[in-house]
Amino acid sequence: MIEEIRYDFKQYPKHADDFIRDLIKLMLISKMNSTFKSSLSRNNFRNLIKQIPGCEAHIVKYGRPILYVKYKGMEFTDQKVTSQFVRINDYVVDVTVESVFGEFVRNFDKIASSPESRVTWGIVKDADFVINPLFVLLNSFINAVNELTLLNPHNPDSLMGKKFGIRNANVTKNTIQLEFTIDGRLNIIELNASKKIKDHIIVLLFTNSQIAKTLVSIMKQ
Repeated sequence: MIEEIRYDFKQYPKHADDFIRDLIKLMLISKMNSTFKSSLSRNNFRNLIKQIPGCEAHIVKYGRPILYVKYKGMEFTDQKVTSQFVRINDYVVDVTVESVFGEFVRNFDKIASSPESRVTWGIVKDADFVINPLFVLLNSFINAVNELTLLNPHNPDSLMGKKFGIRNANVTKNTIQLEFTIDGRLNIIELNASKKIKDHIIVLLFTNSQIAKTLVSIMKQ
């Protein structure tokens, strides 16, 4: 099942930015995973998603057990749902959601579009705990993506009018490796919260895209 949805924020243009940020969070959550075999990675993954209200881990066996996220009742895996968005202009965003499960398409759209279902993370309930630094890096990634969607489409660094998607978000220890697509072309960056040198915290591992290079450059500012 494929559903294409247009969100028009003409009356409240600034809401388009909030929508895109929440949408990317949901896209990332839907692709978060970690190996179950490594106890360190397993524990870090569970500690990370504890700071996302509505999240818990669940195990999927693809030859070897892998941890994925169950978010607001939706048990995500690699194959459950795929989503992309295109910012048409300052206030119009087109979203494509695809899944063999119709309920996943409907629920994904419901969470993405409902103001009551805003996606929040980095939430700690105990004063003794600190926000996981990976959320700081993920927020930097999201803000950079949104910033590039606001550039004039004639700018070579602009994401306006281009399809953006998240393919994978693999969590290992204090690191998350993000695979994202721009018009179907794969890019990979690594965010490492345990590093001290900025060039080692955000590393572009694979790209053929000037836009991806600019995105990383913005994140490092």
